[in-house]
Amino acid sequence: MRNFLILRAVMTNHSRLFFLLTLFILGSPVRADTVSVWGEYHPPLNGNPDDAYPGFMIEIAQSVFEKHGHSIDYILGPRARAVHKVRAGEVDCVVNAKIQDHHFLAFPEQPWGYHAATLFSLPASTFRYDGIATMTEVNLGAISGMRYDNGVMDEYLGQAGHRVTFSYGAEAMDKQVKMLLAKRVDTLVSCPLLMRGQMKSMKLDSSAVKVVGEVKPFVGMYLACGKGRARTENYIKQINETIPKMRASGELQAILDRYGQIDWFTIYRSLNQPQ
Repeated sequence: MRNFLILRAVMTNHSRLFFLLTLFILGSPVRADTVSVWGEYHPPLNGNPDDAYPGFMIEIAQSVFEKHGHSIDYILGPRARAVHKVRAGEVDCVVNAKIQDHHFLAFPEQPWGYHAATLFSLPASTFRYDGIATMTEVNLGAISGMRYDNGVMDEYLGQAGHRVTFSYGAEAMDKQVKMLLAKRVDTLVSCPLLMRGQMKSMKLDSSAVKVVGEVKPFVGMYLACGKGRARTENYIKQINETIPKMRASGELQAILDRYGQIDWFTIYRSLNQPQ
């Protein structure tokens, strides 16, 4: 009887220990990080942090990282400064990064959108872009200070004089579309992603404008993070794991729909070179 009581006491102590260990393991939270994400104001990719529509890249990042127990700290500021801070390890990630310009960062497998310097006109326009020399046929609208192609279009904008009407400030894209609709300019230079977002925000049908030429082919735009650091490299891994699940569940398209955007995957599959 004494041996039985000793055995029972040992088993009881082991059971209690096992129970306590189980509670500790199940109750221990997954490590939660605050992921710092820096972006230059560039709607619909990323806008003001406090807006109901902070940008589709910001909403995607929030959803991705929340699924891994993290939150994000979205900071608005100049992109050049953001890239410097990410390289220095002071900020985790930056939105609207490009492989060609920021190859020293860590990139996920897929971009979150594409930029292409594209010309838009009203449906009745007969203009068709056929090289930069044809731009003398139209009065062009553009946003001051924006780089469109790092090439012939940017050079043209710098020397075209009265043939280009620039818009300024946070509402520059809105002003550009209104000028086109009012026929104060013949053509706008923008990109399909930005134009879709602007048309959505203005509650205009996409048929209100048409593409009349492409100056520069598609270039991928990414959320990129610091390279060579375990913490930020893990964020890239989490992005690669989570985006396909969000696409399959419909969550990704639901976010894009809020900004009038299409899933980038069709473009991604059609391109034969890294973007």
